[in-house]
Amino acid sequence: MSKVIATTSQLNPLTFPLWGSRLIEASAGTGKTFTLALLYVRLVLGHGTKETQFNRPLTPRDILVVTFTDAAAEELRDRIRNRLVEAAAYFRDGVANANDPLEKLRQDYSPKEWNTCAWKLQMAAEGMDESRVSTIHSWCNRVLVEQAFDTRGLFNRQLVTDTEDLLAQVVRDYWRVHFYPLDEMAAGLISDELKSPAELLTAIRNLLKASSQGVTFKGEVLKVTDLTPHLAAQGAYQQAKDEAAQAFAVEAEKRQAFEAEVKAHWVNNWQTIEEHLLELRSSLNARSHKSGSEADYLKLLGEIYAWAANNAEQPSLLKNFAAGEFKFVKNKPFQQENSLEAFQLLKDLLEQAKPAAINIEQPELPLKAAVLAHALPWVKAEFNKRMKQRAEMGFDDLLVELDKALDPELAKDSAERLAAVLKERFPIAMIDEFQDTDPIQYRIFDRIYQLETNSAASGLFMIGDPKQAIYSFRGADIYTYLQARTATEGRHYTLKKNFRSTQGVVEACNALFKQAESYDRAAFRFKEENKNPIPFVAVEAQGRDEQLYLPSGEAAPLTFWYFSPEEDEDQSLAITRYRELAAASAASEIVDWLMAAKQGKAGFGKDKQITQPLKPADIAILVRTGTEAKAMREALQARQVPSVYLSDRESLFSSQEAQDMLHWLYACANPLDERLVKAALGTNSLDLPLEQLAGWQEDELAWEAQMELFQQLHWQWQRQGVLVMLQQLLQHYQLPARLMQAPDGERHLTNLLHLAEWLQEASVELDGEQALIRHLAEYLDAGDQQQLLRLESDAERVKVITIHKSKGLEYPLVLLPFIGSWRDIDGNTREVDYQLETGKYQELAGNKTFKAAWDAANDARISEDMRLLYVALTRASHALWLGVAALKSGNAKKPQVERSALGYLLNAGQPIADATAYEEALKQLAATSLHLVRQAAPAMHPHLLEPDDALELDKAVAAPNLKDLTNWWIASYSAIQFQSVNGQIIEGTQEVADNLMLPASPDKEAETPREDQRDEEIKTFQPPPIAEAQPQQDLGPMSDVNVMHHFPAGAVWGTLLHSVLEWAAIQEYKPTSGKKIKGFAAVIAENTASQEAFKRFCDKRNIENFYEPLWGWLVSFVQKKWQLDALGKDVEGKAISFSLSDLKPAQLAVELEFMLESHQVNTLTLDKLIRENTLEQVSRPVAKPNYLNGLLKGFIDLVAEHDGRYYVIDWKSNRLGFSDSDYTQAAMLKQILEHRYDMQYVLYLVALHRLLKARLPDYDYDQHVGGAIYVFLRGMNAKLSEGLFCDKPPKALIEKLDALLAGAHSEQQGVLV
Repeated sequence: MSKVIATTSQLNPLTFPLWGSRLIEASAGTGKTFTLALLYVRLVLGHGTKETQFNRPLTPRDILVVTFTDAAAEELRDRIRNRLVEAAAYFRDGVANANDPLEKLRQDYSPKEWNTCAWKLQMAAEGMDESRVSTIHSWCNRVLVEQAFDTRGLFNRQLVTDTEDLLAQVVRDYWRVHFYPLDEMAAGLISDELKSPAELLTAIRNLLKASSQGVTFKGEVLKVTDLTPHLAAQGAYQQAKDEAAQAFAVEAEKRQAFEAEVKAHWVNNWQTIEEHLLELRSSLNARSHKSGSEADYLKLLGEIYAWAANNAEQPSLLKNFAAGEFKFVKNKPFQQENSLEAFQLLKDLLEQAKPAAINIEQPELPLKAAVLAHALPWVKAEFNKRMKQRAEMGFDDLLVELDKALDPELAKDSAERLAAVLKERFPIAMIDEFQDTDPIQYRIFDRIYQLETNSAASGLFMIGDPKQAIYSFRGADIYTYLQARTATEGRHYTLKKNFRSTQGVVEACNALFKQAESYDRAAFRFKEENKNPIPFVAVEAQGRDEQLYLPSGEAAPLTFWYFSPEEDEDQSLAITRYRELAAASAASEIVDWLMAAKQGKAGFGKDKQITQPLKPADIAILVRTGTEAKAMREALQARQVPSVYLSDRESLFSSQEAQDMLHWLYACANPLDERLVKAALGTNSLDLPLEQLAGWQEDELAWEAQMELFQQLHWQWQRQGVLVMLQQLLQHYQLPARLMQAPDGERHLTNLLHLAEWLQEASVELDGEQALIRHLAEYLDAGDQQQLLRLESDAERVKVITIHKSKGLEYPLVLLPFIGSWRDIDGNTREVDYQLETGKYQELAGNKTFKAAWDAANDARISEDMRLLYVALTRASHALWLGVAALKSGNAKKPQVERSALGYLLNAGQPIADATAYEEALKQLAATSLHLVRQAAPAMHPHLLEPDDALELDKAVAAPNLKDLTNWWIASYSAIQFQSVNGQIIEGTQEVADNLMLPASPDKEAETPREDQRDEEIKTFQPPPIAEAQPQQDLGPMSDVNVMHHFPAGAVWGTLLHSVLEWAAIQEYKPTSGKKIKGFAAVIAENTASQEAFKRFCDKRNIENFYEPLWGWLVSFVQKKWQLDALGKDVEGKAISFSLSDLKPAQLAVELEFMLESHQVNTLTLDKLIRENTLEQVSRPVAKPNYLNGLLKGFIDLVAEHDGRYYVIDWKSNRLGFSDSDYTQAAMLKQILEHRYDMQYVLYLVALHRLLKARLPDYDYDQHVGGAIYVFLRGMNAKLSEGLFCDKPPKALIEKLDALLAGAHSEQQGVLV
């Protein structure tokens, strides 16, 4: 196979060699994804000649495609799948089309092969769910898991996104280990540099980049293994400073005397001094001497005299009037002050005022830099160690771990074996957006595919555009791309046709960068001598059929809007003022365009005929920073132009609405606290007029109405949930209607509704209002990144977006109003990237100490700004507008545009003297192409954009003819009402029954199963006389044997006993040896933890006096063997017997909730079936006439499985007397009948029957259902009954009731089908 390839080739996707390592440079808009998908199709087919095809056809599982975001991976997978489907269809029955590359692809196969090709492509499309199209991090994670042996990793290592807490802990430990043992002086030196671990964490965080090799100081790699010499040097320096300061203080009296002498001299000679200073005014620098105006100058001279004569405060500019310190303006009459004695005396005084300590030489290496260099490797190693101990990985760890596993020096033979396995598993890899690769990612793929060897047995295709490498802040490294370019020398391919933009836009961009390409360093500033690794190559244009028309005619492809300096600034324009002007000017022009579009004078079309009006959605404004975005959106909002900031990364929980929502919750949870209610009413989101708030304070009745409203909201929160409560609050104050009339009101309302839904979802997992409030407060404090919801209307607005975020997108009209600005890397930047041969480091010396590093960083910043400019310009499909000016920053007078990308484009990065020179350079640049236009910036105006006419809605669609749903509800057993036996209705004709029937009332939704239980007990429990309710005197001291007779009766106490048993069922105990014990068995183990927890349980409920006997009773109860003779025999013919402690957690279902579907069930029919088929038809209260229609809801206290049989167990706290002998079977039966527990347990068994029928494949009621066990807790020690009432209704009854509830009954209620 020939491997001789031209140095740079125009890529033909049908002849591109599908093997070896190859670099594809795809300029913006040249169809990179289209090409990648077509290469994928060829790999599936095994297409090509002997020189270009891979050695075998591949499936999606064999082809690795890597990109850099999840969204991009998903889009790429869909594009490839669609292309495979399209190609399959084309091979089957596609109509010949000479312009479609699929036609040329099909022509390479004989017609007999087309069906086979179509089948391959279709199978590949259907197998795309198994394809390896993913982010680099996802792929590394998969490799680390699947190849755990060779990567020496863990099988179940968890990927975590937030490691900030662990990092903070490691830094605190570093602080403790290394600084706590220091003596007082050394500790003081450390605290002078870094006051706390939090400050150290802030300083070290940026140094922990995975791609960074470490730190440097003055360009040399800095490694500090011992802080002792650095602390000693800093201590000696500090001591010398202190001694000098002390000496300076001793001389203070002499200085004061000399100062008095100097002041006296100035006062005595003031007339001479003042005359000379007035003579100098016109020649002095205005900023240094306030000499710009006579009034300011005289005021300063007055302050100097007051200092000398009246001991007033020393003017800050006094130092500029000392001998040799005057600042003169060039070419003015005076260039030096007279040698007056006063000026020399002032100089001597100011010199004496400087402490001698400033002349003491500091240690060569600052202590802070030494600490950071010392802490960095320790923190890195300890952090990685603890991540492994916790079986966790961060995103950077995924890359680092795989990189180490592939490193032959670290992993030896396993590295080569792993590389071979991965190459065999993925013989072809395609890396999208390769310009954003970092050194670690590159090393991984290089070690697998050996780029320089260019093996025919595998393929690595790197697709990207170095001109769009703009993500250095994320770790992307342009030098890595250049390294790959060198490794693939001779195998470079380009895509040269732009399919995105009009001919004019493409030629305009070509003209701009051709101009820059002629400079010594070329367009992208990487040219050295005759080598340029990132050349600008002009692209061709496919062009577009439609053109953009504006009121002035056909829009120019690229327009420079020039902002002239203002009258008081004749040489340059300040960046802050430029930002204001550019925002207002662009917003005004957009208003004019959109108003013209409404008149049919702006839009898209052909031959000067507009067929599609211009809309806000067609316009994108690209910015660099949030400050620019804010200025632009405010200018648009002032003119009523709808806009959206697509780069808004604000969290929902950092919004004003979230803060205000917390105040609302506080007030609604505590409605009697006037302070909280006032805070809620005064929130910005509620936006109530101040007059109204003041009026409520003066009107007692009006204020009382507000307090009552919050009490009603509190009641609503408790019964219907937080979402309903918040919606009621919003509606009461008409907030939705008011917000929709306000600018950006839709965003505020969406945030409020998003928060309300989030709170409702969270409330399901939390217990009570205070828990929910605390939950929201914690999220606010943590700054959680719950992203704002996008609005549907956002798609129709003007887009404001950062250039970084816009990469990969396109817009018809692109405005770059602030493109002339820049962001310097100055002394405020603590550390900068510093490139050495061994890799990238972080330089710590600072701008003043090692200016070369900061200059290099600024130079690299300008180079990246050029790439950022390229990205911005190539987003437009129809037209571009750039706001430009001769800009300056700070107090500068002359333009400083050489610091910007646009300045480099204009003048090769050389300074431009003034605004006139800038305008001339701009004129010359515009003259390089007919598609470049230079004009004055549009005039600013306050005109508002007229709103669109309201859309007329279609007529309301008629509601479908649904059945009557008004009598559908969710009911519990307690919704079935009973009447006495004597009041039993006489069963007769259906007409009589129907006349008596009313639908049952739906239950209020119980917040917990216990509330449902409590409702039932309150309804059925008849409180005994007071004397009977109290324990009798002859019970004796309370113990675990008789505690149940001492225990009070009533629904609340019954609920508490239920809670005790529910708590016991979920206990856990880990003995010192052996497996963890769970469930009831944990209670009887030697488990002091559970006993202590039970004590806290009792203390919390104010029943601490019951704690010891109740614990003893509980231990006895859970291990007591139940003798269940009434439920028959087990499979071996023995009596059924078990204890709760015998049952494992897998055999238990605590508080099992069920909902039984019921269709127009007549309670008379239901009750009749139960009475006739249970408890030997003993007389009992009968159900009142009613319907059950909807869902019958309930909670079963416990469902237990023993020996293959399932039992319904219910706890009963009913008091039948004060002795064990009162709990006979007859007494318990009486309770069952009076309270109709028989209907309750029958319905429970129906629910269990349905569950088992759905879960057990060979289910049989007689075999698998054990029955119902009603446990009268107070009768546990009864000798004969043990407090157990058991029953198992016949199978026929359960099946009939199952059918009845399912709707299998005749139209005449009460007659079972």
